[in-house]
Amino acid sequence: MADLKLFLPVFFLLSLSFLSVYGDTGSLTAVSGKSYQIDYDAKYVQVLGVQPNKEDQGLIFSIQATSPVATLELTLPRELIDATKKDGSDDGFIVLVDGTFTSYVEKNSIQTSRTILIQLAPENKELEIIGTHLANSENSTTGTSQIPSQPLQTQISTNQTQNTQTQQNQTSAAAQNPIMNTSPQNLPFNIAGKQIIEYSVIASAILILIIVFASSKKSKTRKHIGK
Repeated sequence: MADLKLFLPVFFLLSLSFLSVYGDTGSLTAVSGKSYQIDYDAKYVQVLGVQPNKEDQGLIFSIQATSPVATLELTLPRELIDATKKDGSDDGFIVLVDGTFTSYVEKNSIQTSRTILIQLAPENKELEIIGTHLANSENSTTGTSQIPSQPLQTQISTNQTQNTQTQQNQTSAAAQNPIMNTSPQNLPFNIAGKQIIEYSVIASAILILIIVFASSKKSKTRKHIGK
């Protein structure tokens, strides 16, 4: 019974730790002429706020990603922001993470909103989504974005090619210099300070469980020897 009393607080602590690390769902209020609600589903990322960018016909989200597998799903009201072609059909958004082009997956598209999913990386802090229309913006255009002179898909492809080449060069350099392989900067992931604390709590809880189990086993062994 005493062991059970020790186990329950540890189990509760573990549950809270996993929940805080994993994700969050909620909504943000964007004000552009009037208030609009943006629903989100965040995994390993905190969504701190959103501001309209009328010059680019976009929305800028303040974020804090904490994992290499962080994702952010956003449901964008068409009345607030949209990307359309000249014939009125849907066009792709331009998505920038910390100023760098990135790809996304469109999960759902209905008459009133579009839902997109974006992959993030540790320490990402700013996400901008650019369309062809932003509520209460005098510079809104129909069918064309004010940003690039080349198609969106071409820009994304070019950006991904450059990232691939950079990664290949880094891998080659690390292979030629074994010392580089032991540097923390070359690990395949980056753990934020918050994650270190959370993982430390989890590790401590697991250690407590092991100690409790070992103590219980020793106690039972002594009782058996006493008999």
